[in-house]
Amino acid sequence: MNAQVSARRAIEALRAGVPNRDAVSALGCSAQDVLSVFGERLQDLRGSVASDKQPRGMLVAADFGGGKSHVLEYLSHKARQENFAVSKVVISKETQLFDPLKLFRAAVESLECQNVVGDALRDIAVFRLSTKAPEFAELNLWLRDAQLNSRFAATTWLFEQASSDYEMQEELIGFWEGAAVQVGHLRQRLRQTGAAKLFPLEKIGAKELAHQRFKFMARLLRAARYDGWVILLDELELMGRYTVLQRGRAYAELARLFGLTDDLAIPGVLAVGAITPDYGSAVIDEKDDRNQIGFRFRSRGDLESDLTAALAESAMDAIARDLLRIREPSQDDLSDVLARLSVIYATAYDCTPARLDSSFKTGQQMREYVRSWITTWDLNRVAPAYEPEIELERITDDYAEDVLLEKAVEDGEPSDEAADS
Repeated sequence: MNAQVSARRAIEALRAGVPNRDAVSALGCSAQDVLSVFGERLQDLRGSVASDKQPRGMLVAADFGGGKSHVLEYLSHKARQENFAVSKVVISKETQLFDPLKLFRAAVESLECQNVVGDALRDIAVFRLSTKAPEFAELNLWLRDAQLNSRFAATTWLFEQASSDYEMQEELIGFWEGAAVQVGHLRQRLRQTGAAKLFPLEKIGAKELAHQRFKFMARLLRAARYDGWVILLDELELMGRYTVLQRGRAYAELARLFGLTDDLAIPGVLAVGAITPDYGSAVIDEKDDRNQIGFRFRSRGDLESDLTAALAESAMDAIARDLLRIREPSQDDLSDVLARLSVIYATAYDCTPARLDSSFKTGQQMREYVRSWITTWDLNRVAPAYEPEIELERITDDYAEDVLLEKAVEDGEPSDEAADS
């Protein structure tokens, strides 16, 4: 029964065009170039904290339906099997790439680890993060010299004291997840433990605090004995629909997460993004982003805007130069996938699927093959003698600007955590 349930979950996901763990486990992944580079970057990630360097991020490219999401799901599965914590963030109207706090919260909310079900961070904090372990001592030692806001060190101190205070534990874990914390309340907690003078709790802007959260979380996961944090970013092409200033900010955040500048590196993090292969020509070139974004931000005349421009330019260069293309499926790939899919379908519905043609068709995406095969089998289960004709309509990418995708976060916006209330 479990095999049938798993098979049905896989078929339903493939029918919807959104591969899940069951589908990826059953079908595997043929993007060997991507898997090879990813394996090398995971090795770099294991040693990145010791070397104080961040592995350079990866950009996986394919057209709509070309297997980007499938590959990311497979990479997630592989990384979790090798003792990495994994987050998968889909860029959307709710999670804009230019907003680092929304990105962070989405990454923590989607956090997955091997053999952990449900709220991963809470499970890690309660069952895997040992305050008596040398890894936790290393985290506290790092926090002393990491030049992060002292509220991070304050929360690990309080967590160490709160072994039986579940209310305090919940507050601290909530902050680690990205929730705001009232500084006055945090000071009160520190006074109760006699540590109020140890942590000044400096004021900090919302964006800078969000950027620091990524560094802290990477180290927290290491303290919980994970070998690193893999962040998968799907549908990056959506940033092409932002207006020019928000595109610039989105590029800058991408550069930070991908470790494109050593000064802002996040050791312990490997970011992998999926994007369409025509993004460079259709957006960066067609919309003149290199000139427009650099001019718009540098004309403001402040250091933060200059930094945003420089980071944005490095991200645009990476998109133009470093794409790992997912190749079109070969005839051997199609035959192999059809054979595997037939077995899954037979298990899911206790039937014998009709033998279908797996002939290669130029320009057709793997998703289109898979969905047409499943649709044919679905119809044949109702009418065995019916010979359906499947028509495919290609979905094209739309890079038209849409302000509804944006909710501007102004530079220098104060954090609600900065107030001493």
